[in-house]
Amino acid sequence: MKFNYKNTYRGKSILKLLLPMLVCAAMGNSYGQSKNEVSFYLEGAFSKLDYEVLQDKNDIENGFGFGAGYSYYLSENWSIGTGVGLQYIEGSAYLSSLEDTYTTVDSEGEEFEFRYRVENFGENQYAYFLNVPLKVQFETGDIARFYAAAGAKIGFVLKSEYETEASSLTTSGYYEQYDAELREPMFAGFGDFGALNTSKSDLGLQTNLILNLETGVKFMLENDQALYMGVFVDYGLKDIKPEKDGLDIIAYNAEDPMNFTNNSLLTSASNTASTAYVDEVKTLAFGLKIRYGFRF
Repeated sequence: MKFNYKNTYRGKSILKLLLPMLVCAAMGNSYGQSKNEVSFYLEGAFSKLDYEVLQDKNDIENGFGFGAGYSYYLSENWSIGTGVGLQYIEGSAYLSSLEDTYTTVDSEGEEFEFRYRVENFGENQYAYFLNVPLKVQFETGDIARFYAAAGAKIGFVLKSEYETEASSLTTSGYYEQYDAELREPMFAGFGDFGALNTSKSDLGLQTNLILNLETGVKFMLENDQALYMGVFVDYGLKDIKPEKDGLDIIAYNAEDPMNFTNNSLLTSASNTASTAYVDEVKTLAFGLKIRYGFRF
């Protein structure tokens, strides 16, 4: 029996060419089937603490967010994910004038009706949340992929503060037992105290629950890396109004009558109208989101 050494040599040569290609293809196929993705994101958002003050809606403010995520791929198109992120949200309210009255006692223990009026009253709120999401994502195939994600986030309050200002604060005290309204002296807490400006104080917002929606385009890069460019909406489902309630915007201090305590609109109520200034507080954020991810 004769061997065809020429054909045998040719077959070995072909095998030498095909072997590296098969190994590369196998590695590429295995790499493409990786089920884990880690990502890092940055959000540029319009946001606000969403509430009404005396039937007047507050304005959209600036905000931002950043964080990291982990996704597990159930298939090439579907994945579930979680992570952790920091979100900053602002709120603000403005009232051209605000006045109220309530009964209290002075430094000598005498009961009187404290009356106050503030002009051009404004309040700003600032909140930082640590958000932990759980979401489902769908994406198409190819190099540029459409993706859409939906889920929920729990938002733990890291810090929430408020500060207020007004162009003027005027107070007086009405003593029913003497049928007299005192507009002075100032050392007793009565008079024109001019502009009001307070430093930041603790607000005490509660834990948040958020509906999260996101969509955009995912660009596949080399080595199973990806760049996401999309838009998102975070809508608060839960009232996060502080637990303390029914306070006075301007609280008389019998021990130091010239040093008033200023409380937030979110925790205060009008004694004249017998109603809270704010019924509920929710969050709203939307904007652009950029995310970088890699699979392994």
